[in-house]
Amino acid sequence: MSKEGYSVISKKVVHEGPVRLRIDTFNYNGKVFRKEVVEHSPSVGIIPIVNKKEILLIKQFRHAVNKSLIEIPAGKIENNEIPYEAARRELAEETGYLGELKPLTRCFLAPSYDTELMHFFVAENMSKLDDPKKMDEDENITSFVVKLNDAIKYCYDGTIIDCKTVTAIFLYYFALGNENVFKNN
Repeated sequence: MSKEGYSVISKKVVHEGPVRLRIDTFNYNGKVFRKEVVEHSPSVGIIPIVNKKEILLIKQFRHAVNKSLIEIPAGKIENNEIPYEAARRELAEETGYLGELKPLTRCFLAPSYDTELMHFFVAENMSKLDDPKKMDEDENITSFVVKLNDAIKYCYDGTIIDCKTVTAIFLYYFALGNENVFKNN
């Protein structure tokens, strides 16, 4: 879709909270459309590298889908944080580790209805914190080490069904063969 022939008619906020919900009315090529849009803060996702063959993943219950999911550590960017600071905080909160963070890429998670832009990082040379940060109240997270090849298999067999995690695992796997990927971000 090019922006030619596109114009916004109105944006109406219908819910205000940690995320905002609005209904947009817009014109595209002479037709009027209405669309619900979730306004979500930008976020971060971290691939914690134990070694080139193993990564650290987390498991947590997700109310919206009524399932415990295997995921990468992730979370929203708070008030005045930059993505790097948020990634460092989320890694510590959700895993109890710190690591050297390298930016990998960024992606919109669900741009058909959501504004959330996730910044992906790789965490290397990790060290366990003596005094881990507290998790958010609604988080019940366990972390575990998995072989990278098994994580790839889990993405295909349905063991891992979280989109950001599948994306991060494959991005890291393909970046392994090209260290210059990390220098371009």
